[in-house]
Amino acid sequence: MNEILVKAPAKLNLHLQVTAKRNDGFHDLRTIFTLINLYDHLTFEVDEEKIELKEIDPIKDNLVLKAAYLLREKSNCKKGVKISLQKHIPLQKGLGGGSSDAAATLVALNKLWNLGLTQAELQDMSLELGSDVPFFIFGQGAWAEGRGEKLSKIDFYEQWHLLFMPKTQISTKTAFEALSPIFSKPYTYKEYSSIGGFNSFEKWARNSYEEVDQIFSKLKNIGIPMLSGTGSSIFVSFASLEEATAANQEFPDGVIVKSLERSPLMQIIE
Repeated sequence: MNEILVKAPAKLNLHLQVTAKRNDGFHDLRTIFTLINLYDHLTFEVDEEKIELKEIDPIKDNLVLKAAYLLREKSNCKKGVKISLQKHIPLQKGLGGGSSDAAATLVALNKLWNLGLTQAELQDMSLELGSDVPFFIFGQGAWAEGRGEKLSKIDFYEQWHLLFMPKTQISTKTAFEALSPIFSKPYTYKEYSSIGGFNSFEKWARNSYEEVDQIFSKLKNIGIPMLSGTGSSIFVSFASLEEATAANQEFPDGVIVKSLERSPLMQIIE
């Protein structure tokens, strides 16, 4: 095998609670991840020794390159790769596109370079790239704790989400720096299941970005709007495509996306 094509899916956070600041500078979280059918597309082609990335609009400090170099260093591999990246998941929207691309890179190169690393080994390694990356290698809906790397599979419920991606871009670093040092009692999955979820960044995002606040106010007419990640994307979830379509007619700026039971990466891992 000399070439692999990969679809790297985006994610939504159906719940996101920040519970504490850690001694290592990161934060402890309680969150629910779900994958959605919005994808970046990557192609990996074996090269003798060079690692190269081709992209239409170059991204500074692209995690795809960081992932490729990290994997080669950790595995003592001497091979290279030519990578082509087509972005469809927008940046700084809380949808995890960069993390998903990094996960896709680790999974694809593990296969392409015949390294034989396990899914668990790739997850452990991927935490060096970002807190969301292990989830994308996990490849299915999950309840997550710790930095987001302690993952437990949850039952899959098919949902459709009306997704809004404002022009506003929100830096994850900025969002975490703005958090209050006072944290609420950690939520359990049982509490989420009976009460529903929330996002620790919602109040800050609405107070800080007028566009975000305006979208929240409008969407309350059709359901419960939620912020994904640190934002700026906002979504409303529905149990059926018909409900989502009806809401989309009222708010045509939104995009209907569907939850995924499994990531396309699972076909490579398994």
